[in-house]
Amino acid sequence: MVRVPTFSVKLDITDVAYVTYLVPEERLRPAVPEKVPFAMTHEGKAFVSLVMFHNRNVRASFFPFIRFNYDQLNVRTYVRDPVTGKTVVLFLKSGITSRVMSFATKLLGIPWPAMSFEIHGSAEKNGVADYHAAGEWEGDVSIALREDPAGNHDYAPFRDMYEAVEFLVTPTAGLYAVPGGVTRFEVRHTFVVPSPGRAASVSFPMLEALGYLTGEELQHPHNVLLTPHGLFRVFLPPEVIRL
Repeated sequence: MVRVPTFSVKLDITDVAYVTYLVPEERLRPAVPEKVPFAMTHEGKAFVSLVMFHNRNVRASFFPFIRFNYDQLNVRTYVRDPVTGKTVVLFLKSGITSRVMSFATKLLGIPWPAMSFEIHGSAEKNGVADYHAAGEWEGDVSIALREDPAGNHDYAPFRDMYEAVEFLVTPTAGLYAVPGGVTRFEVRHTFVVPSPGRAASVSFPMLEALGYLTGEELQHPHNVLLTPHGLFRVFLPPEVIRL
C-alpha cells in the first residue's frame, strides 16, 4: 500500500444544525466497537446527533487554489477516544453531495457516500431563523427547524446549554468503526456558541430502518442547536487504531 503523506484540509462550514437525541444504549451498541465506551449515558441512554452543514472553500494544504463546495449530513454518537480518553465523535453514517469528494475520501478510508441533499437557512427581521434540509438518502429525508432563543429548554443531564455545547460541539477527533478497531482523524475548529432551536418536523427513514429512532422519537429531539458559521481544519490521512 502506498503511504499517503500527512496533509490538512481547511474549510468553512455554514448553516450548521445539531439535532440531538437520547437513544437507548442497546440500539447503538452494535455499531460501536465493543472496546470503545460511550462518553456519557443517561438513564441507560446515549446521545446521537444529526449534524448538517454547507462545506465551503474546501482546500487541501498541498493544493490550496483548488476549492470545493458541498453539503454534508452526519449521524454521530459520542465515545471515549482510545488514544486520549477524551470525548470524541464516532460517525455512524455520513453522506455528502459531491461525488468527487466522495471518491477521494473513500481512497483515504473515510466512508462518505454521495447523496442528494440541500440545506436552506433564512432569517426574519426579528432575528428568528428557519432551517430546512431535504434530500434522498435511502429514503426521503426532510428536516425543518427553527431558532427558539426564548424557549424553555431542558438540557438535563447537562446543567445548561453551554455544558451541552461543550459535550456535543467541541470534540476534536472523529472515529469510524473498522474491523478490529477504528479509523481516527483529528480536527481543529473555532469555538462557537450556537442558538437554541426546536424541531418542526423530522423525517429520516434510514434511521428508522437501522433501529436507532422511531418516527415518533424523531419529532422530539433532546436539543437543537443552530450556528451560522465555523472554521475547520481536518488533519489527514486518518490513522487506524487497533483495539
